[in-house]
Amino acid sequence: MKKFTKVMTALLVSAILVANASVSLADTASSQKVVNINTATAAELAFLPGIGPSKAEAIVKYRKNKPFKKVEQIMRVKGIGRKSFVAMRKHLNIDGTTTVKKKIKRTK
Repeated sequence: MKKFTKVMTALLVSAILVANASVSLADTASSQKVVNINTATAAELAFLPGIGPSKAEAIVKYRKNKPFKKVEQIMRVKGIGRKSFVAMRKHLNIDGTTTVKKKIKRTK
C-alpha cells in the first residue's frame, strides 16, 4: 500500500508540474502582444485591431482626464463599442509594459 501511495504521489506531482509549465507557456505567448491602455502611445494603441490613429488619439485624450481602472472602460471612449472591445480584449492591459510591436490583425 505504501508503494502505491508513493507512485500516486509522484504521478500527481508530475501532473501538477506539467500543468504549470503549460500555463506558463500560454501566458508567455499571450503576453507577447499586450498594450497597456494607460501608458501606451497613440502609435502603440493604433496597433490594436480596429483602432486607427483617430481612435488612438481619443483613447489618449480620454485617459488624461480619467485613467482606466479596468480594460472594459475603454468602451467609454467614443467609437469603441462591444464588438471592437471583444476583438482587442486579449491584447489589453492596465498595468505592465506594452509589448506589441506591429499591427494586430482582427480575428473573429
